[in-house]
Amino acid sequence: MQADFLQLIATSTLIIESSIIIILLIGWLWGARRLDFRTHHWAVYSTVLVNSILVGFWMIPQAISLAAGGYFNDPIASMHQIVHDTIGLVTVALSIVVALMFLVRRDMPLKLLKRTRPVMILVLALWLITFTLGIVAYTTFW
Repeated sequence: MQADFLQLIATSTLIIESSIIIILLIGWLWGARRLDFRTHHWAVYSTVLVNSILVGFWMIPQAISLAAGGYFNDPIASMHQIVHDTIGLVTVALSIVVALMFLVRRDMPLKLLKRTRPVMILVLALWLITFTLGIVAYTTFW
C-alpha cells in the first residue's frame, strides 16, 4: 500500500517536472526571445516555486529515506542518484537566488540582465541534467 502511494507521488513528480519543460519553453520562446519579460518571469517564477516545493517535500525526504536504508553505502552503484541530488540542490538554490534578484529589482536594469543571463543559462543546463538523471532514478526505483 505504501509502495503504491510512493510510486504515485514519484509518477506525479515526473509528470510535473516534465510540464516544467513546457512552461520554461513558453517563457523562453514567447517571453525572453520576444522581450516579453512578463511572460518570461511568470514562467520562471512559477517553475521555481513548484520545483522548490517538490524538492523540499518529496525529493529531499526521499533522499534521506534512501540514505537511511543504506542505498548510498556503495557510492559507485548509486553515483547517478548522488549526482542528481547534488546538482539538483545547487540548481534549486541558484534558481531561487536569480528569481529573488528579479523580484527585488522589478525595473530590470540592463546591467543586471547582462550579469545574470549566463547564470540563467547555467541554471537551465543544470536543471536539464538533473531532470535527465531524475528519469534514470525513476526508472531505477519504480
